[in-house]
Amino acid sequence: MLKPQPTQVYPSGEIIATNVSYESFLKDFDGQSVEWVNGVVIKMSPVSIRHDGLTALLRLLFATYLELTNGGRVFQDPMVMRARPDLPGRSPDIQVVLPTNFGIIRENESAGPADLVVEIVSPESHRRDRVEKFAEYEQGGVKEYWVTDPIRQETLFYVLGEDGLYQPRNVDNNGIYRSVVLSRLTLNVAVLWQSELPSVLETVEMVKTMLNKDI
Repeated sequence: MLKPQPTQVYPSGEIIATNVSYESFLKDFDGQSVEWVNGVVIKMSPVSIRHDGLTALLRLLFATYLELTNGGRVFQDPMVMRARPDLPGRSPDIQVVLPTNFGIIRENESAGPADLVVEIVSPESHRRDRVEKFAEYEQGGVKEYWVTDPIRQETLFYVLGEDGLYQPRNVDNNGIYRSVVLSRLTLNVAVLWQSELPSVLETVEMVKTMLNKDI
């Protein structure tokens, strides 16, 4: 079966450098909140308090789940992910790498597709997260992609099908999402839109409950 070919898109975002090789990008922009698209370096916009809170919540949720199950690593921006050598170098808000995929991890990049990626939409990143990155992550083989939009208060879930294309995955009648990549992870999506996000202890308790474990 023919694999989908990369879609050429004009990079959105604040361009801060051009004609930069990927190797130079990794070296010269290490630790900065930037992305690389065909030689163009794009600066990411500052995150809001809500964006930061959602990132912290989901990272802790994933990290706790992985620690209590079969292991794995959770990274966040500015850790770069280049899902395929002919695709851009992105800095996902969150990327989950399972032990079977640890071979992609480098000092400051994932040199291959993470198993699960989350992007939290900012006011200026709608196109980038919903169109550009959607196409790239699909083509690059990211198995599960979450697009979380605090402005619209919605989260879209996509899972890679056998045809290499993303298929939407819905919540159940109770508003619960069940991950495919993390087979025992469940999320009540309404939690993401609470005025007060769960604390560290509450998040750990959420994971204990979903796994039916005592720690």
